[in-house]
Amino acid sequence: MRTSWMRLGMALTMGFLLLILLAFGTAWAAGSGSTSLAAVVSGWTGGREIAPPRAEPQQGQAGTSIQADKTAEGFWTHVITYDWSLKKTVSPDALTLARGESGEVAYTITATRQIAAEEERTGVRGSICVTNTGEVATEGLAITDVVEFKNPPVVTDWTPFLTVTVDVSEKPALNPGESHCYPYEIPFTPLAGVTQYRNHAIVTILNHSGHLGEPFGPEPKEGFSLPEHPTLVEVDASATVTDEEHCPANFICVPSETGPWTFHDSGFVSFHKTITNENACELTAELHNIATLTESDTHETRTAEAVVHLTAPPCPVGCVLTLGFWKTHPDAWPEGHHPNDLFFSSGKTWMEVLWTAPKGDAYYILAHQYIAAALNAASGASMPAEVQMAFDQATAWFNTHNPGVPAASPDGQTAIHLAEILAAFNEGRMGVPHCEDVAAGPASPMKKGGQRPETPPGLEKRPATPPGLEKRPETPPGQEHRPSTPPGQGKGKGK
Repeated sequence: MRTSWMRLGMALTMGFLLLILLAFGTAWAAGSGSTSLAAVVSGWTGGREIAPPRAEPQQGQAGTSIQADKTAEGFWTHVITYDWSLKKTVSPDALTLARGESGEVAYTITATRQIAAEEERTGVRGSICVTNTGEVATEGLAITDVVEFKNPPVVTDWTPFLTVTVDVSEKPALNPGESHCYPYEIPFTPLAGVTQYRNHAIVTILNHSGHLGEPFGPEPKEGFSLPEHPTLVEVDASATVTDEEHCPANFICVPSETGPWTFHDSGFVSFHKTITNENACELTAELHNIATLTESDTHETRTAEAVVHLTAPPCPVGCVLTLGFWKTHPDAWPEGHHPNDLFFSSGKTWMEVLWTAPKGDAYYILAHQYIAAALNAASGASMPAEVQMAFDQATAWFNTHNPGVPAASPDGQTAIHLAEILAAFNEGRMGVPHCEDVAAGPASPMKKGGQRPETPPGLEKRPATPPGLEKRPETPPGQEHRPSTPPGQGKGKGK
């Protein structure tokens, strides 16, 4: 009996040892394998689970380390966002300019500001600065930011209530020794009765020394409070306006102002532009002016355009000669006009009118320029529109007036004004050049056949002194013995 019990005891002992060896082998295999499985020892009361060991760097791998710090500032802002509109006008919007003529237009640029949105914002903002203090570049950098609060005696521990992910796309990896700061802004609605807030950043990488393959890193914290009063923030509170012109070919455009102009509220700016027809004939063109408004913060733009329509009439042809030429060259008068023709109701011929001194008579002042203009036009010089209008008005004036119109009278002033326009035409100042200014032409008109005489026709033998005055005495008749002092003036007055 005793022997049987001994054999049974030995069998139980051997079985127990086999179980221990089996458990030990399983744990060893799990620890030395690639799976990190937990080894569980059981079979007796109070069996326990053995926690898996922390992952260690694999053979040949090297990790790195990082440091982090952060800033946190609470904000309360009253944000007003503005929107701008732009308008541009021009007056007049059309000009007719003969070659050599200038005109002026006036521009007005109006910028209007209005409120597009208005709101209040509260929250926390700052930056999280990370430095790679190891020997290899970081991998899998991630930042989680948590807003925490406590409200003693109700809440005595820091309690998270808002979690966000910070954007690290600007610098997703840091080389050894490299630092970078990642900004953040977290808006939130303040908690009722809470005055203590904290910002808690969790900065992790996947290749931290001692923690390869798992997120690990520092967790900097910073307290903050919200302001007692809001700060006014204006978005696009101002705007800048520039102006670009596209002056057409053959014209010159000179603005009085070129900008840019800055607006801090609704307003306008005005300027004028002088446009000169340099060398355009018989065409139409457009002067485009484009104003561009740029908002100060968002840099959004608005444009407005004004267009001036330009017309260049046919360029004048021919050339003009002055009153003095026509007065002394009667045989050069064009066909259809004769020096002996009567001039309206003056009772005198055209030539007699030319040789009549005005002596303050507006009738003859206008008549002299009128005759010269008529002869120039009949000789092939084209009249610009302004000259043609003045000539037609002068024709109507002569049909209702006779000599003897004082220059200072209202009718006389009308005649003087018309005479000035016709004189400018006759003198080559209205676009049609003076014949002496033409490259291939002297002052006398062309003869039939295309040849130009050296001396105007009919004047080849013209005497230097007008007929009848060859023997005119130097002293008028009856004045030969006239004393140098009027009678009675030779002595001083008596008492």
